Amino acid sequence: MNKTIAIIGAGISGLAAGCALKKQYKATTIYERSENIEEFGAGVTLSPNATRLLGRMGVLKKLKRVGSLPKKIILREHSSGKEMVSFSINNPEMDAFITVDRRDLIKVLLSTFQNSGGVVETSREVSEIDLHNNKIKFSNSKEQAADLVIACDGIKSGIREKHFDSSSPIFSNFFAWRGMADKKYLPRLKGINEINIYYGPEAHVVHYPTGPEGKISFVGIRKSKIWAKESWKEEGSKEKFLKDFSGWNEELLKFMVSPKKIYKWGLFERSKSQNIQKKHIILMGDAAHPTVPFLGQGGCMAIEDAYTFQLLCLKLDNQKNILDLYEKIRLRRGNWIQTRSKLQAKFNHLSNPLLVKARNLFLGYMSLNSLKAVHSYDAHQETITALQKQA
Repeated sequence: MNKTIAIIGAGISGLAAGCALKKQYKATTIYERSENIEEFGAGVTLSPNATRLLGRMGVLKKLKRVGSLPKKIILREHSSGKEMVSFSINNPEMDAFITVDRRDLIKVLLSTFQNSGGVVETSREVSEIDLHNNKIKFSNSKEQAADLVIACDGIKSGIREKHFDSSSPIFSNFFAWRGMADKKYLPRLKGINEINIYYGPEAHVVHYPTGPEGKISFVGIRKSKIWAKESWKEEGSKEKFLKDFSGWNEELLKFMVSPKKIYKWGLFERSKSQNIQKKHIILMGDAAHPTVPFLGQGGCMAIEDAYTFQLLCLKLDNQKNILDLYEKIRLRRGNWIQTRSKLQAKFNHLSNPLLVKARNLFLGYMSLNSLKAVHSYDAHQETITALQKQA
């Protein structure tokens, strides 16, 4: 079809959508409100449900060159650092599981999109979408006609708030300490350069390598009743961090305060979406189904969204049918992930000694089943099956 596609936002979601759609729709442009396409340094995990799609999109080989392919996920006790259970990943029978610096992921997606002829226009903040005349109006008074608008403007999505529901992001009662450290500061534990997850009372810590430069991304998440900051992210005090994780493994804490700066993040969410398409607008990524990060699926969901929509466009001609089926497939998956993420938060942060003991007793079985349930999802096959049912 000869369509003009406007993608709003040049984050993971928008760039993944651009990469997926550019070969099929030549007139695909990404509009970014910022002057530059910049990302904060933080780690991203891309599990097999996303990487197998990136392989189909022609992006995976490039990503492997800048990311890491850890061999294990290791679950540890928070104070001793003792390994409780581990799982093998990235063996020859499995699809790739990649850990990568978010900045490098953005660079790969951006270069792939631009090398295919895609255009990113910066300093383009959307002020209004004219649903009747199929036009986008920008804050600089310029306008752009578009047959389809893909809103990838994140959890704070103004497009969602104006055209879909009036809800606003709400604090999830969790905050995160994040940073990047050199691998030389890692605790002296076996397997420490893999994906490591520490479970503690009302908190957990994750760290993993992000590429060939020897950098390790870490995040420590704790419960909190309020987030009183103006910004969702701020430079954090190392003294306050150490207080928040008092009693945790000393080597782990030394590693987490080794960078020059660490950052404190409020984790926000929105209620489950009732619909993610309206006339000629669709929502993708965090604009569609923002969730707490306890399954590591934020970037993966954006990639699933983009691939699913591209495959529907390839197989169907009628735009209404495409949008309806996209909504049906992705709402079901997005709402399920949101529910599972909240359950995982409770699982990670148990503090009652009896419940902790029971969890740890069945930790291997329960964790492996959870991983399989999330990572075995195949958006390609799900879409093909939905198309066959509709035929």
